[in-house]
Amino acid sequence: MGLYAGNRVRFKAMQASVLRKVGQAITAVSAMVIAYATLQPSVNTDLGNDSFLHFLLFFPLGFGGALWMAQLEPALQKRARLGILLLVLFFGAATELAQVPMDARTASLSDFVADAAGGGLGLLAGGLLASRAKRTAR
Repeated sequence: MGLYAGNRVRFKAMQASVLRKVGQAITAVSAMVIAYATLQPSVNTDLGNDSFLHFLLFFPLGFGGALWMAQLEPALQKRARLGILLLVLFFGAATELAQVPMDARTASLSDFVADAAGGGLGLLAGGLLASRAKRTAR
C-alpha cells in the first residue's frame, strides 16, 4: 500500500469517527431538549404551530442517529436506521403519554405524528449526508 492509499484509509476512518461523535452529541442534546420541552409544565408552548415545533424538536434526533451509525457497513446501517426510527417513535409516544397525567400539558396524536415525521425526515437527511460524506472520502 502506497503512502497516498494509507493516508486515504486513515482519513476515511477519521471521517467516520468524527461523524459518529457528532451524531452522538446531536442525539444526546436533542433527547435532553425534547425531554425538557415536552415534559416541563412551565414551558411556554404558545410559540406558534405546536406540530411544527414538535417536528423541529425531533428532526435532530433522527439526524443525529443517522450520523451516529454512519460508520457501519451498509447492511448493518439499514438495520440501525430501522432501530433509530423505532426509538424515535417510542420516544415520541413516551413523551406524549407522560403528558397525560399533567394538568398543564395535553397529549395529542397530531404531536406524535409531527414527532414521527420530524424524526423520520431527520433520519433520511442524516443518512443522505453520511452517504455523501462516504462518497467524497473515496
